[in-house]
Amino acid sequence: MLFGLIAVYVLDAGHYLYLTTRMDASITRFATDVRDSTLMVWQSYPVIWISLAMAALWAGIYWLHNRWLLHILKRQKRPQRWWQRTLVVMLFGAFLLLMIMGRWSLVPLRWNHAYFHGSAEVAALGLNPMVWFYDTAKFKNDSVSKDELAPYMPELERLLGGPFLKDGHGALDRIVTPTAPVVPADETPNIVIVFLESLGNSHIGAYGNPLNPTPNLDALIRESRWYSNFIVPARSTAKSVFTSITGIPDVTVVSTASRNPYMTNQRSVINHFTEHNKYYMLGGSAGWANISATITNSIKGVTLLEEKSWQSPIEDVWGITDRDLFTEAVGVLKDAPQPYLAYIQSAANHSPHTIPDNVPGFTPKTATEEELEAGMFESQDQYNAVRLLDHNVKYMLDQFKQANMYDNSIFVFFADHQAHGKSTPYLPEYIYQFGIGELPVPLIIHSAKYIQPATDSTPGALPDLLPTIAGLFNQPYLNTTIGRDLAWAKGKNLPTYGIVQSERKSVVFNQDTIASVNHISGTSHAASIDKTGLAQDLDPNSAAAQNMLHTADAYYRAAQYLLRANVE
Repeated sequence: MLFGLIAVYVLDAGHYLYLTTRMDASITRFATDVRDSTLMVWQSYPVIWISLAMAALWAGIYWLHNRWLLHILKRQKRPQRWWQRTLVVMLFGAFLLLMIMGRWSLVPLRWNHAYFHGSAEVAALGLNPMVWFYDTAKFKNDSVSKDELAPYMPELERLLGGPFLKDGHGALDRIVTPTAPVVPADETPNIVIVFLESLGNSHIGAYGNPLNPTPNLDALIRESRWYSNFIVPARSTAKSVFTSITGIPDVTVVSTASRNPYMTNQRSVINHFTEHNKYYMLGGSAGWANISATITNSIKGVTLLEEKSWQSPIEDVWGITDRDLFTEAVGVLKDAPQPYLAYIQSAANHSPHTIPDNVPGFTPKTATEEELEAGMFESQDQYNAVRLLDHNVKYMLDQFKQANMYDNSIFVFFADHQAHGKSTPYLPEYIYQFGIGELPVPLIIHSAKYIQPATDSTPGALPDLLPTIAGLFNQPYLNTTIGRDLAWAKGKNLPTYGIVQSERKSVVFNQDTIASVNHISGTSHAASIDKTGLAQDLDPNSAAAQNMLHTADAYYRAAQYLLRANVE
């Protein structure tokens, strides 16, 4: 039992070092991917040394127990007077009450009291892993009915565009006519969506990283439409995969929507591209987080190519290298009927950050500890993994050029989350003040033929990915999600949406205001954003605050509703 208790605290520490959040009931999701989870832990942590340290700690406590505690307990009791026994009982009772309640109050100590400071780091220090696990396991994702969504429909129509179809499958179904298409009606270019693992804004030179680790992406940004104010709704690769396909923020609490068999068969804007042959490619196993169910159920006629589909050797827990994935993916697409829509998911920029030997044209660099800290890198391997991903992006585009598929393709790059949530001086402070520091990522749309280079600061989020791609084409489409074409949203200053999973808190922001609602405690917070990116508190009763808080509720309820209602 003692060794089990030690193991819980060690797992909690490892979970925090890996995800910067305390271990909660969502850790049970890894039990469905035992092989990948075990390999990731083995390759990322010194498992043998940790096990030896745990054994040594257990042995030390056992020795102290036998040497001191048992010796004290075996002492012969001395006679006590009645008042001495009464005092002992009172003191022990008071101590026991304090242990049960956690503090001198009629309200017992609960996990939410750890958030008294407003800092995620301080809150993490105050949480008990076993109590936190028990509390988070009690929360379930409650679905929202169409009637319950009705009070938010006017706001959702403003946010998403309308009108909504009265006889639609879902309450938010609407026919969208693109307002700024760039592809002529008689042309159908290929679409290549590239998923950049863990490449958040803080590790990209174009956002101000002092180490300039991404010169190729920086050059690509200058030649593309760059959405610089873009986020993912949650810090989770599985949730980002789900949202990128379905256009629905995964607001499930304990696990992920991809693991729920009742949520994987979603309608998707991707199926609007009926003339395109669909491919989903990744170097590892699609069984991870059960994403294969979401891919194959939600993308009609998709060809799923994963670890077992490739000729290249397995490099680590995440499968073949990104370079090999890009090489073989281009080979598949070269022989495929055109037009195609290919979703290519990279993975190497992830712990254990494996750097293959002898990558052509790539040489690992060594940065000083001060440089790594300034660039927000935790290790040399992470720094070089970002550099290698950047190198491989250029390599992939060169492969498309050599295969004569570059000119007739539209490339879309995005990331699933940042690698950390630490405050950086070159990103706006409000994202850290509201706990969404792990959510900002790039969205880059590139095509030498169709896309004019531009920087667009329209607030956007991952549900907008597919509607924005569909908006490039001169064809109306059915949108069933809470995503919207960012070209349509440009200039409207409409709020976008994210969620802080560890606190069950929705956050919405536009270019001048930000607000959050905690869906457990009911607490809320609204602020204006000044020109320096600092959030300044608003009067909670002001119209600006109330409007943004209503928007946060509307997004959250719509996501809850669609997770069930959008299922075919």
